[in-house]
Amino acid sequence: MKIEGQFAFDGIAPPAVWGFLTEANRIAQCLPGCEKLEQNGEGSYDMQMRFGVGAISGLFSGSIRLHGLEPVSEYQMSVSGSGTPGFVKGEGTVQLTPDDTGTLLHYSGDVSAGGPIASVGQRMIGGAARMIIDQFFKCVSRKLTA
Repeated sequence: MKIEGQFAFDGIAPPAVWGFLTEANRIAQCLPGCEKLEQNGEGSYDMQMRFGVGAISGLFSGSIRLHGLEPVSEYQMSVSGSGTPGFVKGEGTVQLTPDDTGTLLHYSGDVSAGGPIASVGQRMIGGAARMIIDQFFKCVSRKLTA
């Protein structure tokens, strides 16, 4: 399943957005359902996240790896997690571009899910993922302008 979109950080320069998005403690403050996010190496993190779609929900344990870092402008991300609701794997890219009012972030990626959570359908999973992504970026924006 493809996921892509963008978010405008008004009045916030790319280095500030980059700094937030590459620091585990700050990411964990804004990621809905995040119960644990700990760095275990350069650009690599262990995570636990509570996530649900429809009647299927539970705790996922997994990892996030940032790679292909081009500081202040782009990085790739690999995500994998599994738990009682099934499994999720994904690959994506985050790009930051300065614009007249601050920073424009564009994200794109592919996500696959299996197990019980896949039974709710890709449309519902995609909708839930976009909602979490939007909540995350709104939180980041609030924290950076506070």
